[in-house]
Amino acid sequence: MTLRREIRIVALLASIGLLAACQSEPAAEAEPVAAIPDSAVFESPGKPETVPVNLKYRLLDSPLVGQPFNIELTIVSSIDTPSLGFDVGAENGLMVDARSASYSVSSRPANSPETAVISVTPTHEGRFHLHVTCNVMVDGRMLTRIVPIAIQVGQGGPVLEQLGEIRTDADGKEVISLPAEITRSD
Repeated sequence: MTLRREIRIVALLASIGLLAACQSEPAAEAEPVAAIPDSAVFESPGKPETVPVNLKYRLLDSPLVGQPFNIELTIVSSIDTPSLGFDVGAENGLMVDARSASYSVSSRPANSPETAVISVTPTHEGRFHLHVTCNVMVDGRMLTRIVPIAIQVGQGGPVLEQLGEIRTDADGKEVISLPAEITRSD
């Protein structure tokens, strides 16, 4: 089978899969997406029994391009701990105010919530993730749990980046040309 024919078969199968997905019932979203501020509080999915810390969050403002908005984070340890806190990182498309990106408290009894507000500024529309690293001290060891928070800014969705292009070689065969870095040692 020629490469050209294989490419066409793969493209046809991908098209059929996309068409079937578009015509089927909408699937339940795997992760909650924060887009509009309201009283809805989202709780982090995961297994708190492996790392005894849980995170709840809610938007306090609407995420608009170029304007800072606030997210309230509430972190809770299910056990007494000498140290509890979080660090926040963001994907391209979101900027986190450095003053609110890290938070920690000492000596927290079990199930006492600790709340902080972080400030985030979107740089463009789309769906982005904040990555909250929750830290809790257990028996002298720092345990970490990373919680992604999906943020929808405007109507734009995730953008798939095309990494290659289909070209025709000297023999008339279609080939996929991918970008590459060439390092030369002279």
